[in-house]
Amino acid sequence: MDQLNSKQEINDAIAKHGSFVLMFTAVWSDVGNITKRNYERIGAKHPTVYMAWVSTDDHPELAEEWGFTAIPSTVAYKNGTKVDYFVGPQYLDEQVEEFIKKTL
Repeated sequence: MDQLNSKQEINDAIAKHGSFVLMFTAVWSDVGNITKRNYERIGAKHPTVYMAWVSTDDHPELAEEWGFTAIPSTVAYKNGTKVDYFVGPQYLDEQVEEFIKKTL
């Protein structure tokens, strides 16, 4: 999972990748780290889905611009259009799998 650091990087990823999952979290967040690892593990089964994350500690303005005030927050894009979002941890494989499938 790549780390993105600017609005331009996020917008480029949305435009470039037909299937894109973006997570806003912080390195100190245990639930964020668990959710991120779940996406990395399950996302490996879907190589066409590009996954990235934004550090809310380093870039709180990006989380705010995307409308997220809690972590982890995850947003799904398909062909440049936001198709879903989820605020909170995603511990279950089924949750992550269903979320990823919305981008396919």
